Amino acid sequence: MTTAITLNPELDREKYARLYQDNNRVHIPDILTQESAEAIYQAMLNEVPWQTNFNDGEKGHTLHQIQIDAMNEVQRDLLTTHVHQKAKYDFQYVFNAYSLSDARAQNLNPGLFINKMLDFVNSDEYLRFMRQVTGYEEAAFSDAQCTLYRPGHFLSDHSDDVGGKNRLAATVFNFTPRWRADWGGILQFIDEDDHIIQGMTPCFNALNILKVPQKHSVSYVVPHAEGGRYAITGWLRKGKPPKI
Repeated sequence: MTTAITLNPELDREKYARLYQDNNRVHIPDILTQESAEAIYQAMLNEVPWQTNFNDGEKGHTLHQIQIDAMNEVQRDLLTTHVHQKAKYDFQYVFNAYSLSDARAQNLNPGLFINKMLDFVNSDEYLRFMRQVTGYEEAAFSDAQCTLYRPGHFLSDHSDDVGGKNRLAATVFNFTPRWRADWGGILQFIDEDDHIIQGMTPCFNALNILKVPQKHSVSYVVPHAEGGRYAITGWLRKGKPPKI
């Protein structure tokens, strides 16, 4: 696949910069050219080697597909029960993912088309756009991971404020062609009284940008949801960029 990943040239950058400054977050539809978005979606459908990510307290875990396939029904049920019990009181997540940044650092799967997305979010074109919209002139690089929320997946409330990571803003590129709000998977913003003050429904070829820190979550995806919630997430960061 030779398609280049390109920003939509008709984006109203000043409009989205105003919205971001007023709200500390912004939803930008039609962020890429249609050809770019279609190519990314097809790559996420057909070539991404999905893993299952979940946490136990502050420790993250990754299960590769071969490990999932080796589990029996009792083991899968025990894992689900463990995750749900933890979610009652603590930060918890479970979803499919594939870190483009980690794969690049380990030289894994270099021939995948989806790797172009990591190059794109570190390109001069994209970083100029992000500096203009967010106002963060110190923004130096971005990281990226593919995410897929299937029925039963969720991400509980958190702020993305991790010491030493130098995160300025979180980014969510959405590539879900069809989704209903009542299926869950909503990017929810939460105020100091634990009220949900805004929700962004997954859609196709849209970028959500949110200032760090900011309390948010991804709501539970219901069992009858069709397909999956496809996105490429990451953070706009300051400091010395890694070798891309």
